[in-house]
Amino acid sequence: MIVCRSQFRGDSMSTSVTIFDDIGVIAGDYLQQRLKLLKKLCGNRIIDLIMHMPSYVIEMIYAEALSPEHVGKLVTTKVVITSIDASSGGPTRPISVYGTCGDLVVEISLFNYKRQFAQKTYTPGKTAYITGKLGTNFSGGFQFINPQKLVSVSAMRRKNCLSNVYPLTAGISQLTLIVTIRNALKILERADIGEWLPDHIIAANRFPSFRESLLAIHNPRSLTERQLNTAARRRLCFDELLAEQLLLRLSDTKTKEGNVIKNDKTLISRLIETLPFALTQSQTKVINEIFRDLESGKPMTRLLQGDVGSGKTIVAIIAALYAIESGYQCAVLAPTEILAYQHYATFSSYLSDLGVNVEILTASEKGKRRRETLASIAAGVANVVIGTHAIISDGVEFNNLGFVVVDEQHRFGVAQRLRLITKGNSPHVLSMTATPIPRTIIMSVYGDIAVSAITEKPTGRSEVITKAIPMSKISSIIDSVKNIIAKGQKVYWVCPLIEESEKLTYTCVTNRFNALKEIFGDEVAMLHGRQKIIEKQSIFERFKTGNCNILVSTTVIEVGVDVPTASVIIIENAEKFGLAQLHQLRGRVGRNTLQSCCILLYDFRLSEIARKRLNTLRESNDGFYIAEQDLLLRGGGEILGTKQSGQKSYRTFDMCDPANNELLPSLLQRASALATHIVEHDMVKKYDMLLKIFATEDHARLKASF
Repeated sequence: MIVCRSQFRGDSMSTSVTIFDDIGVIAGDYLQQRLKLLKKLCGNRIIDLIMHMPSYVIEMIYAEALSPEHVGKLVTTKVVITSIDASSGGPTRPISVYGTCGDLVVEISLFNYKRQFAQKTYTPGKTAYITGKLGTNFSGGFQFINPQKLVSVSAMRRKNCLSNVYPLTAGISQLTLIVTIRNALKILERADIGEWLPDHIIAANRFPSFRESLLAIHNPRSLTERQLNTAARRRLCFDELLAEQLLLRLSDTKTKEGNVIKNDKTLISRLIETLPFALTQSQTKVINEIFRDLESGKPMTRLLQGDVGSGKTIVAIIAALYAIESGYQCAVLAPTEILAYQHYATFSSYLSDLGVNVEILTASEKGKRRRETLASIAAGVANVVIGTHAIISDGVEFNNLGFVVVDEQHRFGVAQRLRLITKGNSPHVLSMTATPIPRTIIMSVYGDIAVSAITEKPTGRSEVITKAIPMSKISSIIDSVKNIIAKGQKVYWVCPLIEESEKLTYTCVTNRFNALKEIFGDEVAMLHGRQKIIEKQSIFERFKTGNCNILVSTTVIEVGVDVPTASVIIIENAEKFGLAQLHQLRGRVGRNTLQSCCILLYDFRLSEIARKRLNTLRESNDGFYIAEQDLLLRGGGEILGTKQSGQKSYRTFDMCDPANNELLPSLLQRASALATHIVEHDMVKKYDMLLKIFATEDHARLKASF
């Protein structure tokens, strides 16, 4: 690991500091200014910092002279600076520094550097000790991109070693994070951490201690430490899975006895008679599975998988109606306000004529309206409550909550499930996702949850035709749009950014909206996440039923949005989106008998992975197949690149790395069995430290309730 001046406040403090103390106690003056950034990246506690796992390991080599065998490796070397080109050329233009390493010319490219700082750091005639990943430029010469310039030459003594590369955030450098983690490890070495795992588990799996495992992870011995190929990584993975399985078991102990929901289905019969379509065999099968769960007397915990447009919502409505007819309230939890309002409209349209009162509760509901809604929920007047996280806030009290629907389950975690359970009397939980999930991931994310799948689409829906077209042909696309809207059909146009960016060259919503407005006038509207919910609702309603025929939007329309007359979706800079996200966006069309089309506009400078993504989408409409291909394409390297809001991820391992597929199921099975044994034999107190480390919020909530 690179050595530099410690920012720790003194070893004397570490004797009284614990791993559960705030990170601030080990941060020097420099880090105090960046403490918020560090906490956002890692967490508030010292143990959270220690649990910030490296993304990968790179070999670090000291080289007096560079050679082709060093390309792709982390190299430390000495460069004599000869020139620097820091002339102004726009904020995205890199600064080019040139120097010599022995007899060779080396280029150093600096992106997002302040020019005055670069000129001061890389002064011609001076010697710079630098470390970074060695690459080659267009002319075949050696190149470093944003290397670390070492103030001290002490790192030159570190030869042919392995170095961790940690996930970062803007404002925190790799070197700063490495030094801070080193300081945290000093606390770990002196911490009083007992052993919670039984001896037979440790012996059978050849696990080291928890402390030894963490120290080993931060001192890598192989380039594949991210995978479960070491005892230390397997130990940490097992502990994290065990903590999650314990939380699931403990939450279930609050609901050992479930409500028996059983009636003559009078309301359901009336609803089905009025449906303008026939339920598919797959939908009927899933509905019967849910009915059996509700009638069993045990709390239902079921995951409903269904590809985009497969008809999950009507299944949820029928299941909710079954509970309502037995006198229970139903809550529907959605990840976004726009989806919550769409569910509100859909549930109301199906249930209002049956005398069912549907209410909505989001963060936007304020004042008198909010007070009236809360009173209606508490009195039991509201039969169905639809909303976002606002439903599970502390001020919401249900009269008799018996059934919960969680839409897009992968965006909510165990903490939300615990809060929902405390809102009702052993409520049944139906989780839904339109993102097909490979079996190994289902096991890791959801544990022993029962799984149902809708594998058919409603009758009359045709396959969406998908075309990949280069951006250079955008004028012909606009001509096609004219023909589409002339037929009375509507068009989505999706862009990756809201506004122009100095760092990114993607098309933004505002620019595309302005360009299309010059051609189509008031037929074009713009929708994005920064707009207020009332404005978004108004725009979306005008697109759905009014004179707006082209909706230029960000991915805010990705989930659940349903406009039957929309037959075309154009995704600009499609190469910048993930495969699963592209499939979700494509699912916004093809929701009627109209022949629908998805157009993927791409930049001609495609990477190989981006090309494979677009080809996969062109060749298949099968969401389950696409999910598997997405997993193969991303492997372990890309999945953690950009964290999606609320998505489930683990700290100690990459659940989407194919190299882990063989070990993960067996580790989960053993962790699940041990969790069951612990709860059944009332041994949870022994695992208090484990839960405190891995589940801060859930641990505190559980301790308060048990």
